Amino acid sequence: MSTAIELAKLPPPQVIEALSYEEIYQQIEQALLEKIPGHALLASDPAIKLLELAAYRELLLRQRINDAAKSVMLAFARGNDLDHLGALFGIERDGIEEDERYRQRIPMSLESYSMAGTRGAYEFHTFSANSLVHDVYVDSEQPGRVNVYALLDTMSEAQANEVKADIEARLNDEDIRPITDKVVVQWVMPTLVPLSAQVYLSVGANKAQVELTILQALDKFIENHFKLGTEVPHSGIIDALHQPGVRKVKLLTPTEDLQPTVNQAYRLTLDIAFPEEA
Repeated sequence: MSTAIELAKLPPPQVIEALSYEEIYQQIEQALLEKIPGHALLASDPAIKLLELAAYRELLLRQRINDAAKSVMLAFARGNDLDHLGALFGIERDGIEEDERYRQRIPMSLESYSMAGTRGAYEFHTFSANSLVHDVYVDSEQPGRVNVYALLDTMSEAQANEVKADIEARLNDEDIRPITDKVVVQWVMPTLVPLSAQVYLSVGANKAQVELTILQALDKFIENHFKLGTEVPHSGIIDALHQPGVRKVKLLTPTEDLQPTVNQAYRLTLDIAFPEEA
């Protein structure tokens, strides 16, 4: 199995400070009163505005420090910062490859140096063969035979076979595949499942804003669960739908958790209605 560390399971780094404007303001105010004993701060005192300005500027500074710390951590870095971390591993971004896919490949690359045909090595090289590969599952049912399942998004069979050819060419390179292995590559298309729901808004809610928030939450949920063998929980769909401004949700389909096999993945297609009353 792959030994790459799952970054999402790492504990929060201690260097990242939880920030509170009110707490910073109180600290500055206390420091001022210690320097000027007996001074009473009234609501009309101009010093109040100076304290607010100082607290806000310190909040921005501390947030900048947090951001700088995150920029050198693989789990949090984005954009060019992530590219520089990838350079430390000798791994370049594949064209317009998104941050999350690139982030996944970087630690996986360590297994590519093995010539023993590890699962992690096959996963890394499959991801690297073509940027359209969304996820990979590798198993071996019998000695010497390696089955590689590459998850693709919805596309034509001809396009899928082109991706398969790229993967086969990469995995059968004499510097990558152990001489005793026979690699069998199969592409996997997602099983499309309609997500049909009725969302009822609270009185006075901004429909356009609520709808945008729901769609953003659903997009993130769908991408996080569009992986081979990854369960799509019914409760998670409801959570994504139930955003601020939503009074209640009726989830019509799916009616239960979606449980794929190890070489299967689900992708939800959206059909969201916003009835006026119920």
